[in-house]
Amino acid sequence: MTKPNLIIILNRLVIGGQAVDTIPLAYYLQQYFTVIILYGEKEADEVEASFLLHQYPGLQLIKIKQLRRTINPLTDFFAFWSIVQQIKKYNTKIVHTHGSKSGLLGRLAAKFLGVKVIVHTFHGHLFHSYFNSLGTWLLLQTERALAKITTHIIALSYKQKNELLQVYEIADESKIHVVPLGIDEQKFVQQDLSKRENFRTKFHLNENDIAVGIIGRIVPIKNHQLFIKIAEKVIANSQYQNIYFFIVGDGAGMQNLMKDLDKKNITYSPKNNNSRIIFTSWVEDMIWAYYGLDIVMLTSLNEGTPLSIIEAQFCGKPVIAVNVGGVKDTFDSEKSGFLINDYKEESFIQPLYQLADNKSLIQQMAKEAVDFATHNFTKQKEVEAIKNIYLKQLEKLN
Repeated sequence: MTKPNLIIILNRLVIGGQAVDTIPLAYYLQQYFTVIILYGEKEADEVEASFLLHQYPGLQLIKIKQLRRTINPLTDFFAFWSIVQQIKKYNTKIVHTHGSKSGLLGRLAAKFLGVKVIVHTFHGHLFHSYFNSLGTWLLLQTERALAKITTHIIALSYKQKNELLQVYEIADESKIHVVPLGIDEQKFVQQDLSKRENFRTKFHLNENDIAVGIIGRIVPIKNHQLFIKIAEKVIANSQYQNIYFFIVGDGAGMQNLMKDLDKKNITYSPKNNNSRIIFTSWVEDMIWAYYGLDIVMLTSLNEGTPLSIIEAQFCGKPVIAVNVGGVKDTFDSEKSGFLINDYKEESFIQPLYQLADNKSLIQQMAKEAVDFATHNFTKQKEVEAIKNIYLKQLEKLN
């Protein structure tokens, strides 16, 4: 039996949640579909996630160079037309878009060619904290119009579904399906002590030191400024000189963070190797980083379903995360971490001290974290859910 052709469209193939989720998904969907991945050009401050293609070999990828994050009518038209050509070339039965720009151009291209199965995943949304009121209004109108030509909209959590349905009124409930992110757990649950030892040796950490990390691109929406303020207060507390703060990632905001620290005469690594604030830049082997850390923190102003929180739990790390977007659905508050309901530094510091004072609590939460993640976020569940959405829609058309 011939497999239906499926085109998956990504904004960019860069280190980040979208690619880390979608590339393994595409790899396993090849059992049921002929998969072609279209992706756009990365930004200057981003790093391509080429390591994913080594972990998941044999995928067919095509770069659409004109597909970029920035809005430019001319290049956007050429990107749209390139996508049209690819959909037509492969006689595509299903188009599944991920991300805002690919969601716009990809869905329009699919509709233009009469594709009957058009699916879009909201990995997050841009409906607050990104643009001014006019920009947000225009974006909402665009997404509501696109929803009308979309057969299925994927939300990554029930909180996100409620936002799309009730708060922003993007689409009717019949179109919105909740499919949680899936993690290829065999790659994460390794219990590889050498990774932890290697990480902590590299950064001169003793076993009694507590390493707290924030993961992701350094951009305003991730609110690294709050993480730095938390670090400043903890560093100033003489009772907790064994807590270190790791900023894992890179981006346009890194230099501003460093300048702010320079103005306050607060040292940081790599400028000063004895500092307790460490910038690692991009890390390809995130499992190495997760195992080296003790706690993962999230301070974002807006989130969909943060992959870092889920991956951290697979590696047995308690989390301290703000209650925004779909965050509360990603861990079991008070069991595998702490859910914070405001942006006050002390609200994050209190549970951090609670963990630092009680190694047995860290161990207990570590076990709960692995149990919660493996029960709720396996890649197999995600693949089955997405496959069924595609096939049921195709069956309706036959």
